[in-house]
Amino acid sequence: MKPQTVIVLILVVVGVWQWDWDTSSLEVWIERNPVLGAGVYVVLLAAPGVVLPFSSLPLLPLATRSFGVVPTAVLSSVGWWGGCLIAFQIARAGRRFLERVTSLDAVDRVAKKVPQDVGFGGIVVLRVTLPTDVVSFALGLLKGLDFRTYAVASLVGILPFSFLWSYAGGELGASRLWSFALVIAVMTVVIVVIRRWWQSVH
Repeated sequence: MKPQTVIVLILVVVGVWQWDWDTSSLEVWIERNPVLGAGVYVVLLAAPGVVLPFSSLPLLPLATRSFGVVPTAVLSSVGWWGGCLIAFQIARAGRRFLERVTSLDAVDRVAKKVPQDVGFGGIVVLRVTLPTDVVSFALGLLKGLDFRTYAVASLVGILPFSFLWSYAGGELGASRLWSFALVIAVMTVVIVVIRRWWQSVH
């Protein structure tokens, strides 16, 4: 994920959450239907990685207020991981099918940067540094890549940032903007460092 993208996402998340929305009724509904609410949240997180053109990050403050930081991190991991597994399988179905759900130009740009012999560590790095859906589609086109390796490496790459994003969402939901900004700044630096290291060795 590019630093510019992270900054844009920060502004979107802050803007959406600071908007004068009354989410109390939705929070009450989730409190009364926690299992169904969790299921809807997971589906909403999985969907952008496959077909829906929106970011799920603005949902994090509401989720952390409703479920708590750790449960939100777990649910986020399940949603994002599920989405990337589905996207991988869509790509495995072939380019003709893939072009129905995404831009092949974007996928091809990422695919050119991915070594044909990308391994477990490489997948973890890609999952951390590039958008989930594009990486999933690009890796799905690599016929020699084992699905089990892809699935486990993707989960490893998703987990740390799921917890960090959820913590950041909790801070934003509690209107602790400085700590929210600090977490985002740390994540941005980590992404930049990992990305530059990856580029230097490939």
